Amino acid sequence: MKEHTKKSRSVIPENFKPFLSIFPVFIVLIAAVLLWGRETPETEDEKEISASAVSEDAPPELLVTAEQLDRMTYLDSEKGEEMQWVYDGDSLEELNRVLREYEIRTPEEISQFLAQAAVETGAGRWLTELGNEDYFNRHGYTCGTRGAGYLHLTFEYGQMAFAVWMMKKSVPELAGIPYLNPTCYYNSEVAESYYSALEKAEELGLDVSRYARIVYDPQNDSTTGADYIAEEFAWESAGYFWHITGMSRFLSGPPSTAHTDEVSRVVGGRSWQSRREAYEAFYPVLSAAS
Repeated sequence: MKEHTKKSRSVIPENFKPFLSIFPVFIVLIAAVLLWGRETPETEDEKEISASAVSEDAPPELLVTAEQLDRMTYLDSEKGEEMQWVYDGDSLEELNRVLREYEIRTPEEISQFLAQAAVETGAGRWLTELGNEDYFNRHGYTCGTRGAGYLHLTFEYGQMAFAVWMMKKSVPELAGIPYLNPTCYYNSEVAESYYSALEKAEELGLDVSRYARIVYDPQNDSTTGADYIAEEFAWESAGYFWHITGMSRFLSGPPSTAHTDEVSRVVGGRSWQSRREAYEAFYPVLSAAS
């Protein structure tokens, strides 16, 4: 045993023995090099938190700026005048929120959307349909249910469907209530859905008066119906209408006034030439920035 031990020790050269004393330090240095630049899980977590904080602090994306809106003027051949947008900071902020929320994002989509809104409202001058009670009655609705908002949402059943949409979207406790698209269901079914939503809200003790006022109620002392939509949900109602009617299906392919005609057919109303003129003026402004 002793002889074996001696032979084992003698295989290490004498000139190599000093290296053994620094070998542990050498190993530590190699490990440090290999691990250099690697982050611990804690560091990665901190990065995620930091990125989240930056994201929360970042300003919302502007799809349309004030400078662009100011440049979106057009000569309306039917009116015989140049049309320019009337807006303020709040309405511009709301426009951008609605564009983001309802996924109206490309220059073509935004141009077509704004072209319709411009003609419907005189570029923001009137947010409810012009006319008198006789005129509205001839078209099947009333002053309280006349067109309102930037795309002139109309009819009582249209108001009811929009009210349910807003309750479902904005009140967490009502997220499960059914929404019936008025383009697919009978008016009576939409009305039943609306009253069922009100009953559900009452059962849960929820105040949904802000959304119930979307539906015209002559017994309510507060503003309701068309005037209320114009005051509170002018852009929201337009984005909602754009979404439920599936306007994006008309906008594939190269930008074109042919798209304008398709959209105009769904939106309704007259002045198709004016809508083309608005689109042709708006698209170059928005596409130049993309």
